[in-house]
Amino acid sequence: MSTLKEMAASLNLSVMAVSKALRDAPDISASTKARVQAEARRRNYIPNRAAQNLRLRRTGLIGLVVPQINHTYYSHLVWGAERQAEALDLQLLLASSLDRAENEMREVQKLIARQVEALLLVPAVRWQHRLATLELLRASGVPTVLLDAYPAGAEKFSNVSWVVSDDARGGQLATEHLLELGHKEILFLAGPNGSSSSAGRFSGHQRALAAAGVPYSDERVFLADKDIDSGRKAISQALSEKVAFSAIVAYNDSVAIGAAEALAQQGFRVPEDVSIVGFGDGLLATYYRVPLTTVRVPQAEIGETAVRLALELQKGKAVQPRSLPVEIIVRASTARRK
Repeated sequence: MSTLKEMAASLNLSVMAVSKALRDAPDISASTKARVQAEARRRNYIPNRAAQNLRLRRTGLIGLVVPQINHTYYSHLVWGAERQAEALDLQLLLASSLDRAENEMREVQKLIARQVEALLLVPAVRWQHRLATLELLRASGVPTVLLDAYPAGAEKFSNVSWVVSDDARGGQLATEHLLELGHKEILFLAGPNGSSSSAGRFSGHQRALAAAGVPYSDERVFLADKDIDSGRKAISQALSEKVAFSAIVAYNDSVAIGAAEALAQQGFRVPEDVSIVGFGDGLLATYYRVPLTTVRVPQAEIGETAVRLALELQKGKAVQPRSLPVEIIVRASTARRK
């Protein structure tokens, strides 16, 4: 592999001039840049990024910790963050916490040891009431952006911001859609206990009921989690308790599909007997056997925005948390109440 020195010698230029041309420096002429870039392509020259960053006293690395790498929802967040990082000539280091607080702390420590310039974190759900990870990040001084959720108390950390979807608005849109179809007995399948996103969606659900003059009932709220199996269990519990309902708002698309599967096993049809709305709008929603009406979350945009916020924090700027808009996507899983 050719070195910068060899390229400079073949072009009869200084090493500094070749380096500047490759970096598109403004004090190098366009003709010289063209010569250098053509020679670099001919030689398949690959810049030594580590050496460049050492000279600039930076690493060019951003860390990202998600609960699950293989979950389609988080893969869209990763894709957005990676696309934005690449556009800014940064490298993304990805890790998974498996949604466990102890794993999250360990992965964050590893990334700090790699000298990441900023850290993006989708908090482990059961970490919501613990701020130990943020205390570690504050001590390290690493600019941090939380994605998709945030724990109570995060606002007291000066090096931390967050970007989320407008969960309350999403819960409201989902419930309003069902109310407009004539449904009043609506189950709400909540997400993990302590999840800020679940709390937001639930508050939006309650707001929509109140605005429509429909009484809220605790008996129509069931705790699920984030996966298909938890949706199955929540509906099985509702059926065993003989709770009357004609529609469901689920914490996410996976929970919605689990609910639909449990209903099908008991002879209920979607949407003829029960209408269902999910949250997220991943591949599951589109390709499930009954395409799912859902609240679309801008997952990729959350990832992109998080990278930009992290770099603003790195520059010492005061960064306000962001809440990105959502929209309801109507498909075949909802129908007018009979």
